Amino acid sequence: MSFYVGLFLGISFGIGLIFGFARYEKIRSKRRSDLATTIAAFARMTVQDSRKILPPEFYPSWVVFTQRQKLSSIYNSSFSLFLSLSFFFFFFLSS
Repeated sequence: MSFYVGLFLGISFGIGLIFGFARYEKIRSKRRSDLATTIAAFARMTVQDSRKILPPEFYPSWVVFTQRQKLSSIYNSSFSLFLSLSFFFFFFLSS
């Protein structure tokens, strides 16, 4: 009799473990998908968008915006990438 009880408990535990693992993987996949969507949104962010979000005191000291200064498209895209990665590290890796 104890063999059948042990068999039943073992099979029940194994099936429960499989279902639990599948549920965890589904939740993990959803979180990774949401994170990828957020990072893609940050990658599309421009310098003008970052100016709307961040006050000037959060910019690095070497970043100076003046009316006479013209940033080329290379600098603009690299700065957007820099800010995107900064947001990523600040918001997602600090918590």
